[in-house]
Amino acid sequence: MFSTDIDYLCRAGISPAPSSMQPFRRDIRTGHIVLAGCLLTLLYALFSRGVYHPDEHFQILEYARMRLFGTSPEELPWEYGLMMRPGFQPFIAYLAGWSLRAVGLYSSWTLAALLRLLSGALSVTAVLFLYREIRREPHREAEAGRVLALSLLLWFMAYTHVRFSSETLSGNLLLLTVVCCMRFRRTGNDSFGSGVLVGLLAGAAFVVRYQTGFALLGLGLWLMVFDRRIRHIAGILAGGTVMLGVGTLCDRWLYGRWTCAPVNYFRENIVHAHAAGFGVDPWWYYLTAVPLEGIVLFGLPVLLAAGWFVYKNPRHIVVWTIVPFLVAHQAVGHKEVRFLFPLLPFVPLFLAQAFGSLPLRWRRSRSAAVLLGTAVLLNIGIVLYNLTVSNTDIYFQRMADRFCRHRERVVVLSLRSEKTYYAYPEDVIGPRTVTARFHMPDAFDYRSFDSEEELGREAERLCRECTDVFLLTERPQPALPETVRPDRIAWSPYPRWVTTHFNFNDWAGLSIRSKNIFRLSPTGAFTSREE
Repeated sequence: MFSTDIDYLCRAGISPAPSSMQPFRRDIRTGHIVLAGCLLTLLYALFSRGVYHPDEHFQILEYARMRLFGTSPEELPWEYGLMMRPGFQPFIAYLAGWSLRAVGLYSSWTLAALLRLLSGALSVTAVLFLYREIRREPHREAEAGRVLALSLLLWFMAYTHVRFSSETLSGNLLLLTVVCCMRFRRTGNDSFGSGVLVGLLAGAAFVVRYQTGFALLGLGLWLMVFDRRIRHIAGILAGGTVMLGVGTLCDRWLYGRWTCAPVNYFRENIVHAHAAGFGVDPWWYYLTAVPLEGIVLFGLPVLLAAGWFVYKNPRHIVVWTIVPFLVAHQAVGHKEVRFLFPLLPFVPLFLAQAFGSLPLRWRRSRSAAVLLGTAVLLNIGIVLYNLTVSNTDIYFQRMADRFCRHRERVVVLSLRSEKTYYAYPEDVIGPRTVTARFHMPDAFDYRSFDSEEELGREAERLCRECTDVFLLTERPQPALPETVRPDRIAWSPYPRWVTTHFNFNDWAGLSIRSKNIFRLSPTGAFTSREE
């Protein structure tokens, strides 16, 4: 309606000519996209709790909690003892947590939300920098608008934007590095200072996630082949060196002694092949996993668009950056789709350029309209699902937090050999139990045991002394002494109308079927209580 009113005023001679209004209209549309994208990012930061992968939790949040409260590192994953993970992100999380404690606002949930907000803000900033750089090139305004809309409104982009993970942060830093290189080359800025800025961004991308080094190697080759400006390259080397020093200081803070974490990472995962212990995948893994994990209607176009972009732009800085990264990850035996997430910020560019390359009659065909309409509706549905349904573990931990809020002590038992909502067994360099204490309530007295007999004796003793005793187990019927009565607590992270009317083949129970919760009480003395 607003644009229609403008057309009327233009025809009436009240405002400038229609041609002069085109930039204004474009700015209005851009403003709407940015506003919608910022709102969606904010909603994801506030309501998309939990993590995409446990590494996002155990290699950042648990490290930060350990330094915040001075707890023992014995229950941390195997990587900590080998000093092979970067301390840069845990230090950021530590600073955020320390700030919240200083003003009396600390809680694990508040800290996690704050980190998601920071990640989302950086993601939106990186997207806007990319949009402005593309828009400044001749005849690319439409492509820039598509990149902006896809970057901010696609479900998997919005979801990953707020993840405080090494993949997301390194991807944003890598995107900013590439955009700065593009901008400085376009403007002819070859100063030492501009190179330092690029080097700082590139170095930060590396110290956040060491695998990004393959992408930075390709970027460096592109600079030497197509952009040989000595002062600029010298500045890049200087800035990168500074960030490597910052990363080393963060590692010293995390591990309590001087070490070279990138070398440790290479030695343990590549030389000692610990990464292969998590599984070895065939060379074609990513060709099938990307379309399946990204849902075929989204994942397959991403794969095809990326291939098209590489084919059409062999000299482009983005191509030289991503190809070495992809080749390196293709060569490694253990593969996961999340390993490619540092390249996600470039995906909207691939999709926008591929769409613009299609013949006009294809883009305006009925089939294209049906596909696009279906994709839009599916995108909206996935966004709503992500915002309303919590990760199962996070849902349980929030439930436990509410339950413990007004209690002095709640004793929770488990076997070390079983995976629960707070712990899982690990056997990479030796058997151990990794425990997630970041979201564990203060009143939560968590105890794990090596054998059923030991757990049973403790359960029997506690049931005589305590009111709130619970068991977390993989077994549907735990083996306990006859004097202990287990009563299973039934719950679901899904709304009742979903589990009642749409739970076909009990799909809603898949995530909790092997993680059972029992309230323990003396035989014959159990009194039903509302959870």
